[in-house]
Order: sequence, then C-alpha cells, then structure tokens
Amino acid sequence: MKNKSFLTVVGVIILVFILSGCGSSSKSDGMDMDMGAMTDPITAELSWSPQTAKVNEKVHIQVIVKQKDTNVDKADEVMFEISKEGDSSQHEKVAATNSGDGKFTLDKTFTSAGTYSITSHVTVGPQHTMPTKKLIVTN
Repeated sequence: MKNKSFLTVVGVIILVFILSGCGSSSKSDGMDMDMGAMTDPITAELSWSPQTAKVNEKVHIQVIVKQKDTNVDKADEVMFEISKEGDSSQHEKVAATNSGDGKFTLDKTFTSAGTYSITSHVTVGPQHTMPTKKLIVTN
C-alpha cells in the first residue's frame, strides 16, 4: 500500500512539471513567424514565336521565370512538356536552355499539323509551377 501511494505522489509531481512547461509565459508560442522571410511565389510566363506555327518551321518557345519582380536565372529545373492532342505517341519532355535574364528556351520543329499542348515545368527550391498553353500548327 505504501508503495502504491509513493508512485501516485511521483506521478503527480511529474504531471505538475509537464503542465508547468506547457503553461509557461514566454514571448514566443511558435506562431509569430516572420512573414517577410516567407518565399515569394514564382511566376512563369510561357510564350513562343512565331505566333502562327507551320509544319517543318522552327518555333522558338520560351518561359520567363520571375520571383516578385526579379528574373530568376538559377532555377533547379525547367522543362517543356509537349504533347499532340489526340495522339499519345507524340509526347515528350525536353530540358530548356538557360538563356539568361530569367529566360529559358527551346527551339522546336513540328512535323505534323494539329493542336499541341505545351507545359513549362519550372522548379525553384520547393516551388513548382507549370503553366500550359495550346499551340496550333498548320500546314
């Protein structure tokens, strides 16, 4: 019986120490993060020229990567995913070339007419963005 009451007293003391740690009045409760230190989101502007693409003519595809108002030259990965609608055999992912000043590019020649879906996959740190646009290639 004496042993049981001793364990109860020790248990209460341990519980008091645990609860006093939870109720301490410190200035930081872990929720006052510096919002200025949060990473601004990246943006990727996808475009190409010429605007009207033709079979067997080179199309210059580019994506301009920015964070806030600053061009991002050191992206972890920039790829272009190109697929022809209605033809799953024409699907590819190609690494972009870093052309500097936030521009990542690819020169592509399309061998058949149709509507193509072009997605730029841009990864900068933990962030990933993938804007998609449609390109119509004519004869």
